[in-house]
Amino acid sequence: MAKLAKTEYLKQQKGRLHIANFLAAMNYHDDDLQTTIKIMRNKLLEIQQRESSDVVNKPQTVRKIIFKFGGSKTVLHKHDDMEKDSRNASHSETLMCKRQKKSDEGVMDFIKSVGGSEAEFVIEKRLTVSDVTPVLQLKNKKGFLTADEDTMMGKKEDVSVWVFDPERRKSTLNLAKWKMSKECYVLKTNWNHVVKTNGFKEEMVIRVLSFRVDRQLCFLLDRVA
Repeated sequence: MAKLAKTEYLKQQKGRLHIANFLAAMNYHDDDLQTTIKIMRNKLLEIQQRESSDVVNKPQTVRKIIFKFGGSKTVLHKHDDMEKDSRNASHSETLMCKRQKKSDEGVMDFIKSVGGSEAEFVIEKRLTVSDVTPVLQLKNKKGFLTADEDTMMGKKEDVSVWVFDPERRKSTLNLAKWKMSKECYVLKTNWNHVVKTNGFKEEMVIRVLSFRVDRQLCFLLDRVA
């Protein structure tokens, strides 16, 4: 028992010495444990108040920090601004931009690999209920049509097109012009197969590009993260 008591006493002395050294670095000199604890608690509260005033009007999170001295404890609420979160968000955006750039380069490489040219952005859209059932509705844009194709569609004739899905599998679909609230182009005939094969669902975002292989009109679909 005497040995344990001596060990505990030495631990306390060592702890007091560490605290005294820390306080000395702050120009505090005191050998009384209770006074030392009081000074330390007041100093920590002062730091908390100063930091709280620095983060006024800034987005912040709160962390609970508990300091224990000599059997008593002090609870502080640490206010952290969101600079770290902003840095993380900025880093994530940078990574996304790099991934998108790499994806775009992959798309162009694929188009070239199948002998494609005249690549053109058509639309980026969030899929609706109708998009994942009978047809994929594209915007009213004639830029990807030749004069002959435009004439055919004016006569309500469909144009046979190749569609490459995100896995670069080719399907043959028909491009038609429908008149709803306004005229638009739709991909139909086998579109349900493309939806099922790729697991397309409502609210997913896809990007559509058009290009030509010789004179054949093609569309390429890509998922957008």
